[in-house]
Amino acid sequence: MRIQVALDNWGLIGGSERYAGEIVRALAAREHRIELLCGATAEPAMELPAGVALRIEPAYSDGAASARALEQMTQRSRAHNADVLLVLSCFQGRTFEALLELTPPVPIVRFVQDHSPFCPSLNKIEADGENCQRPLGVACLERYFIGSGCSCFHQSGRARPWIEGIGEFKKKLLEFDSLRRASALLVASAYMQRELVQAGESRDRIAVIPYFTGSNSAAIARAQLSSATREFLSTNDAPLIFTPARLALPDKGIDVLLAALAQTAAPWRAVIAGDGPARVWLEARCKAEGLADRVHFAGWQSAGQIETLYARAQVVAFPSTWKEPFGLVGIEAMAHGKPVVAFDVGGVSEWLEHDRTGLCVPRGDVAAFAAALSRLCGDSALAARLGQAGHQRAEAEFRANLHVSRIEAQLEIAAGVSATAFAH
Repeated sequence: MRIQVALDNWGLIGGSERYAGEIVRALAAREHRIELLCGATAEPAMELPAGVALRIEPAYSDGAASARALEQMTQRSRAHNADVLLVLSCFQGRTFEALLELTPPVPIVRFVQDHSPFCPSLNKIEADGENCQRPLGVACLERYFIGSGCSCFHQSGRARPWIEGIGEFKKKLLEFDSLRRASALLVASAYMQRELVQAGESRDRIAVIPYFTGSNSAAIARAQLSSATREFLSTNDAPLIFTPARLALPDKGIDVLLAALAQTAAPWRAVIAGDGPARVWLEARCKAEGLADRVHFAGWQSAGQIETLYARAQVVAFPSTWKEPFGLVGIEAMAHGKPVVAFDVGGVSEWLEHDRTGLCVPRGDVAAFAAALSRLCGDSALAARLGQAGHQRAEAEFRANLHVSRIEAQLEIAAGVSATAFAH
């Protein structure tokens, strides 16, 4: 098939972008002709698979792009003559609307990877850090105009708060309505399926296809760690807690992890891999908690270095406090046979079986998170047993072949292509 894959950024920003890189490589390996449509490239860069064309269209991720710029973008998309368009991310509703107007029409399959198509705040987090429980609707406006708003949808700092608020809300209604015109919707978890249904989408149009991981396989070679990280690991042989995360607040929960580490009774040391706007604040918080000698902020790590850190860890901490649509870190850890400690949010419980593949604790319960870390750091046999169960499940359910075959089937149905025409 000729497949066009659209996303906002081609670069290693977070889990969504890592997934984009892996699915593009997997589809290209099955000899589909792939063109990438991206708003921009991003640092750190991702390698472009052989035979895949990359087309940068700034209008794709520009909320203020003119109608003419969007028209030119869609004209160039039409020239690719794709059988189907797979949209992985599209934060600008006008762009998705423009793609829907392609003539001749190109069937569009949208992978809804997060809450942005049906949440004015993008991540369903209220201003006080609590997770929003209500669907897109009047409640969003009530919170914006009467309450304190949400993390990315509030009045403070706006020159025209009333006009801007109503305008953003209308855009989100239009964006969600445009989802209904896609040929099919894909999500990685039953949780995200429920969120879309709650917002007003039809359940029978939504296919649940859990993510996959190439972690701990020949697909990703381990790489040497930096001298600073190697030095940190050599100075202490306590069980290693590893956390890969974008350093952002409040959703990723690294501040909560630091609070939990301060209460963890068993011997431990920790490596936090990642970068982001909250890094300086988090490092200062770490010092204030008296943890600086046992917590190492490794900064951004390559995929190979992440693999090395997973292999060295005894426990993987996943302290995210927002409603994670899935939680790719979890299945990466499981692929390495490492138990995971996480909060029970969003789709996490769909891969994390409490007391079987790891330990799942109530959201925001610092003491419970600390107790779970202490339990696994203090009992290597338990950590190994849970890790082995996780590894078995990852091999059975979260590897590339099964996932890509499911994606392929959805694309073939949308394109009206017989599933037998592309047998491998």
